[in-house]
Order: sequence, then C-alpha cells, then structure tokens
Amino acid sequence: MSLSLLKSQFLQVILPTWAAVGFDERCGQFVEHLELDGSAQASGEVRTRTVARQIYVHAHAAHLGVAPSASLQMAEAAFAHLHRVGWIGGTRGGYARAFNRHTNSITDPIRDLYDSSCILLALSWLLTATGKDMYRDHIDRVLTAIDRTLKDPFGGWAEDSEGSLPRRQNPHMHYLEATLALCENNQTSAHMRAEGRAFALLGSHFLVGPKGPLHEFFGPQWQLAAQYGSDLLEPGHMCEWVWLTTRHDMLTDSDHTKICLNLLSTALAIGRIEGSPFLVDLVSAMRPIAPSRRLWPQVEMLKAFLSLYERSGFQGYLFEAEDLAAAILGAYMTGAPPGCWHDCLDTHDRPIARTIPASSLYHLWTAVADLVEYDVAPASGPK
Repeated sequence: MSLSLLKSQFLQVILPTWAAVGFDERCGQFVEHLELDGSAQASGEVRTRTVARQIYVHAHAAHLGVAPSASLQMAEAAFAHLHRVGWIGGTRGGYARAFNRHTNSITDPIRDLYDSSCILLALSWLLTATGKDMYRDHIDRVLTAIDRTLKDPFGGWAEDSEGSLPRRQNPHMHYLEATLALCENNQTSAHMRAEGRAFALLGSHFLVGPKGPLHEFFGPQWQLAAQYGSDLLEPGHMCEWVWLTTRHDMLTDSDHTKICLNLLSTALAIGRIEGSPFLVDLVSAMRPIAPSRRLWPQVEMLKAFLSLYERSGFQGYLFEAEDLAAAILGAYMTGAPPGCWHDCLDTHDRPIARTIPASSLYHLWTAVADLVEYDVAPASGPK
C-alpha cells in the first residue's frame, strides 16, 4: 500500500508542483532547487546536470502518459535553451557544466562526464517521447564529444575536460544509465557498444574483490589510494548499481544476480545504523562517517529492492520495499510544503537541508517510473 501512496503522491502532487514552480517561463528553463518554503530559486545559477535531469523526468513521464499537460513542451523548451546557452563547439566540444538562466551566460565552461551523461539521458527520452530526428542528431553529437573531449588512455573516460582528480565511478555509472536508455528505446550497434564499455568498468575497476565493495574514488590509472579518498564508500551508489545491473541483464540476456546480491547486502551492512531503515550518505573503513541521510540513497535502496523483486519474484524484497516506502513517506515527506520533501535528515530524523534540490526529483521519478511501468502490486501475507 505504501508503494501506491508514494506513486500517487508523486504523480498527483509532486510532479505537478515542480511543473508549476520549478520551471522559469521567462527564460524557458528549469531551476536548480526550490527554497524550503516551496518557492522557486531566486538566483539564476543552474547546473547542466540538474536541468538535464528535469528534462528527462518530464519527457519520460509524458511518454508514459502520467505527466502534466505542459511537461513535454517544457522539456523541449528547456533543452533548446540549454543547447543555445551551454553548447561549446570545436574539436573538444561539449556542454558547459553550469550557466546562468537569467543572463544566458556560461559560469563554468568545463565539459564534464557527469553532465554529458545526464544530457544523453534527457535526449534519449526526448527522442522517444517526440520521435523527432533532431534529438537523434544531438545524441550522436554528444556521444562523439564525450569520446573526443574526455578520452582517457587508461579506460573509461576522464572526469572532465581538465582531467580533474580523483576519478570517480559515479559519472561512469550515469553514462551507463544513459546508454541503457538509448539501447532500451532506440537501440543501435553503436549504443550497444557504448553500453557494454560502460558496464565492463564495474568488473574491471569499480568492484574490488569477489564481493566488492564498490569503490568511488581513484587515481589517474584507477589506482586506490588514501590521497584520492579511496577509503570513502557510498551505500546509495551500491544500490543504484543493483538497479542498473538488472537492467543490463535484461538488455543483454546475462545474469549478474550474484553481484547484485553482494552489492545490496554490503550497502545494508555498512550503511544502516541499528534501528533505522535508512542509509547514511558516506562510509569509511566500513563505518558511517557522515551524520546525514539524504533522500536519494533511500530511493536507490527502494529501487534495488524493487528490481530484485521483479527479477526473482521473491516476496521478501517487495515487503522490504513497502516498509521502506512507508518510512520515506513518514520521515522525508511529512511536514514539508506540498509537492516537496526534506532532502536531508540527521541521524535523529531531523531535517537539515537548506534547499529542496531538483536532483532528488529525478531520483524519485526513477522509482515511480518503475512502479508505473511494471504496475507493482501491493505486498500481502506474512513476512
């Protein structure tokens, strides 16, 4: 029942709220965040990844027929604005990392793998929702820009056009997410090769040892060292990889169930404080070190339970998902303005976030989208 409540809360309240308040009609672009009172961000500074993720949310929801009436129009307008303001041409082209939506000026010109991956995801669903060939052309342009601008001799892609360190698994994970969407919706041999290259990094670099854990930060040649923060782990990303790996297996008719089970069990073992259903944000030496629990890791844990339930049919995962959805509704959604949430709690479940970031709208939607597409039935019976 809690999963159904979370889905209805998102579709009936959250998404319409963000369509109304989270889109700046004056410039045709989405905002970076809402304020704690539910009003729109006043400043014009936005990150490319944040607006790209909102383009994705509205395009995907429109394709599934569950979006507000203006969602697809807003998504297309926002991408047109993003491309007009943020695209940097040349032999090392790509999209700038941040810009000001009020002044139409680039504020951070660095081309970043994370941002590029989010744009690819948005473009995949714009193409799927509209069928317009211009989005196919944009996809090809972004894929080429990533390979040219962010080429790296040691495998994967560079963090950004500056070759910043440490190298991170997270941007590569979102590149995998984007190429999965391309393959699931508009598959080509080039998309399949890109997806395969991205997924292979899980086994070659990100997982250390037969049971992990999933590492986050690396040196220039993928080495693990304290100077790069390689001891820091994020349980939420382990859960996110469970979700992506099950999708990869469905796409390629492969079976990485053992990896998924190890990732989830590790995330739960190192990320949960006794007595709480929630994951902490950051762990070091297998011990929680951040006194905070953002919303997004909880949603990724929910998606991990749901994806394993869809794969195995084991009711225990559905019970876990129902309990977690209830906890999220109670702790993160209660006491916030309509259509909003508490984005971060301390270890006593007290809100400590300073804004309501649009990035969490994306995480919530990816869980709700699975509930819409797979029409997950409420769990019943004894645990």
